[in-house]
Amino acid sequence: MTGQAVCDEAMRWMRVVALALAVAAVAGCATPSQIAVGQTRAQVVERLGAPNARHALDGGGERLEYARDPLQQTAWMVDFDAAGRVTAVRQVRTLENFARLRIGQDDTIVLRREFGAPWRIERYPLSGLTAWMYPYVEDGTWKSMIAVHVDGRGIVQRVENGPDPRFIGGHGRED
Repeated sequence: MTGQAVCDEAMRWMRVVALALAVAAVAGCATPSQIAVGQTRAQVVERLGAPNARHALDGGGERLEYARDPLQQTAWMVDFDAAGRVTAVRQVRTLENFARLRIGQDDTIVLRREFGAPWRIERYPLSGLTAWMYPYVEDGTWKSMIAVHVDGRGIVQRVENGPDPRFIGGHGRED
């Protein structure tokens, strides 16, 4: 075999190994959408791993937050009853869910429990408000951003929707 043939053969095997590793990685990935109502907390954690956060629910239940999307456009919440069984699994960063926010009533505790950690928190000293920024995909297509403005007490004062600034101009920035 010539040196070039050996090189070509090695490259072919490296591609085969890389493809096999990629297929194995995808096959082993568990997503919250695969969790069924009635499963136990232990089963969920075994399948999905440790949650990003835990939130107490009324009646002794608990919500586990799973936000693994590198662009932070999705956040999954898995709700459990007091007995530790799954009652609901849902992707919460949707326009419909953001529309349920109550101006003057909801606070940052509700924001964390309902939508998870924000992508960014921006302070606006002139208005005295702080915006919790949540990226999401609107209508399955548009890379959008919800800015939930809270006052100094953490109470929601305003909600604004617009394009995700990381994607304006086609640069695909992720900062």
